[in-house]
Amino acid sequence: MDRFLKIKEKIIQYANSDEDIKGIIAFGSSTRDEEKADEYSDLDLLIVSTNIDKWYSGEYPSLLGDMNISFIEPTLGGGKERRCIYGDSLDVDMIVFTPAQFTKALEDGVAEWVLNRGYTLLYDSEDYADAIKKYVRRTCSKPDMSENEFNNMVNDFYFHNIWACKKLLRGEIWSAKMCVDAYLKNYLLKMIELYCSKVTGVDVWHDGRFIDKWATDDILEQLGYCFAHYNKDDIFNALNATSELFTKLAVAIASKESYAFPDKARECARMYLVNANK
Repeated sequence: MDRFLKIKEKIIQYANSDEDIKGIIAFGSSTRDEEKADEYSDLDLLIVSTNIDKWYSGEYPSLLGDMNISFIEPTLGGGKERRCIYGDSLDVDMIVFTPAQFTKALEDGVAEWVLNRGYTLLYDSEDYADAIKKYVRRTCSKPDMSENEFNNMVNDFYFHNIWACKKLLRGEIWSAKMCVDAYLKNYLLKMIELYCSKVTGVDVWHDGRFIDKWATDDILEQLGYCFAHYNKDDIFNALNATSELFTKLAVAIASKESYAFPDKARECARMYLVNANK
């Protein structure tokens, strides 16, 4: 049973009576052939309209049901996304584009990134179907990185190893934890994605989605040591574990891609952490 059926029916009804609405596209788990929607899935909609203010103001979203939570955040392609909870838990995310923004998103590849795992046209008054077929291909995630990008990221990672350690030594627990479990974890995830894509050849999705299904067993085991409680010693241990896993994967990628590895940066960070622990 489609939990979002009534919401879809209402939004199509309004589209048929409002000439400003040019297209409505469902995407995400509700349209995927793999990792399909379950009871926790949301409804992702891309709405193309010449009057985006009705969506930004909440006027149209409020007509779709009993809306208990609603807010706006920036999204890809220069648009905005309204995120809502209807009833107890029906979460609907609405990316809103003008026709010009949508056309640019198609041409720039932004729309492909959003739609490439599946989509369904719920409403189309402008023959967007052909344009979408032209620009959007079903693909899997295959991250790539130039040698310069790789070295910049690795140096950035090791720099912030030392930065986080200094915060710990100074007693700035919050800043240290946010660096270790947020800033550095973003780089660790990028390295995990790069490694699993290039070395094991799997589809790594994005933003850590389904990482427990595509990452290797040893990576998942090591991740168990990489996150910390709000405690100085625990954060320091998590920093060490994060650095060790990142380094292991980065060295493997550098070898596979024949990239020069920034050994001085690695040793600088390693020695700082060793001395800090004495």
